[in-house]
Amino acid sequence: MTFLSKSPKVVSVMLAAGQSTRFDGAKLAATVSGPEVNDPDPHALPHSLLTHSLLELTQAAEQIDIGKPCVILGGHIDVLSPLVPMNTPILINKDWQSGIASSVAMAAKYAQAEKADALLLSLADQVAVSHLHYLSLYRVFCLFGQTTAAYYQQNPGVPAIFVAEDFDALQQLEGDAGAKKLLKQHLTNQTLAVLPLEQAAIDIDTQADLSWWLANKE
Repeated sequence: MTFLSKSPKVVSVMLAAGQSTRFDGAKLAATVSGPEVNDPDPHALPHSLLTHSLLELTQAAEQIDIGKPCVILGGHIDVLSPLVPMNTPILINKDWQSGIASSVAMAAKYAQAEKADALLLSLADQVAVSHLHYLSLYRVFCLFGQTTAAYYQQNPGVPAIFVAEDFDALQQLEGDAGAKKLLKQHLTNQTLAVLPLEQAAIDIDTQADLSWWLANKE
């Protein structure tokens, strides 16, 4: 275990470039949450899945002072761009149809350009992951000082925090091979810290997933 003696420079990136083929439409534009009962703004609008997820990540980023998250868009960009909160950096993945690996590579390249010590990688469709979960993930990362991942369905996965030594490997992934491949390698090599997080298994892929979430989110 390696406790970090100083605060690392961490950048956070949310992947939101997929086609959402199984949803039959732009799933990240679907409404998944609304203003709270005690919301000070009576005119607050319901949140799309993309907005909801970005706001959760942004709240965590502000609390741990790692800068505003960046979002990667690709498919359905005309629909999704207006849903991105103001002043949120946007990267456009023109190669999004080749698979999620192209977005992962873009995120790693962005982290390198920012001279970051680590990259917090998240998925926009993980509707149940809250800012508190991101904070817990970050605390585990700071405690162990190594690549850190959520652990659910008996496997490591995103959200995850990758150290700078991972950036080149992340850029070598191809097609639909996401970051989980690298996380499993770390797990095998005993170089991975994990945070049990079954909420990360809840994502919106189909209309049925959305209906279930709306009925059970409370």
